[in-house]
Order: sequence, then C-alpha cells, then structure tokens
Amino acid sequence: MLLPPPLPLKMSAAPAVLRGFTLVELMVVVAVLGILAQFAIPGLTAFSARNRLAALSSDLVSSLALARTEAARAGLPVLVVPAEGGVTGNEYAKGWSLYLDRNSNGTVESGDTVIRRYAALPSTLKLKGAPLQFSAIGYLTPAATVTFVLCPSTGLPDGVEISVPPSGLADVGRITSCA
Repeated sequence: MLLPPPLPLKMSAAPAVLRGFTLVELMVVVAVLGILAQFAIPGLTAFSARNRLAALSSDLVSSLALARTEAARAGLPVLVVPAEGGVTGNEYAKGWSLYLDRNSNGTVESGDTVIRRYAALPSTLKLKGAPLQFSAIGYLTPAATVTFVLCPSTGLPDGVEISVPPSGLADVGRITSCA
C-alpha cells in the first residue's frame, strides 16, 4: 500500500517578527520600581529594627530565666553581669554573662563558674540596666526591682522595658520613649 506524498509545510510570506522590550518600556519599568522602592525601604528598615529588638529582649528574658533556674538548681547565687567595655546608658553593649557565685559574696571572682556568655549587641541597639543577683532560691538579692531598657540607637522612638521584681520573674513591656 502506497502512502500519499507529504503535504508541503506552509511558509508565511513575511519572516517572523522578533519580540522584546523597547528602551522606553524598560525605562518605565525601572522608574516604577524606583518609586515603589522609595515607599518599601523605610517600612522594611523599621520592620527589621523591631525584629532585632524583639529577638534581643527574648534573649535577655530567657537568660534571666536560665540564671534563676540555675540558682535554684545549684543552691548557690547566680550573677548576671555586663561584659567589660559597656558605657553609661549602654552597659550591656559588649554582651553579658551568667556566673555561678561559688563563695556567695556577690562579686565575680576567678573561682566562679561561667554558666553562659552572650555576644555583644548589634550597634543598632542599646541595653541599659544594673547587674543583678539571684539567690539560691531564685529570688533577687537585694529584694528590689531591677529594670532593663532596650532601645534602638537610631530610628525608632519605641523600645522595650524588662522589669525583674524580687520574685525573679521577668516582665516585658513596650515603651514609647527611648531617651
């Protein structure tokens, strides 16, 4: 059985038209993206600053809970102290450490055990507050509320206040003025 010959391919009379963007179309798209970026970047910067603030306040609260737990577990005081190099108003700039106070004298000495060290803060944040001590049963010694203030160093006006009452349980609140 013979098959019929194949049909010829239909060829168009004009060559295919190349498609793409013109320079004008490309410039319009770039201009629109530039305008959108002007509105989006400040919002992203504030969003990023708030996330860093929340992350650091969470780190501080969890380190206070760890210090309180370790004090009760070991039956010895635990000290929460800023690392060397902090300045007034940003005492915890270089980070902080938790120490098990082996001789219960309230100061860090060579015989004290480091429980944990925390890294320096990003330059965009500042944390002020006094060193504190948890007693062997997890309460603050002396029995007075200690307050930490965490603020962005530039940009946002609001920050976080972490207060630790004599019971040793930290409470976090937002503040609207970082001065």
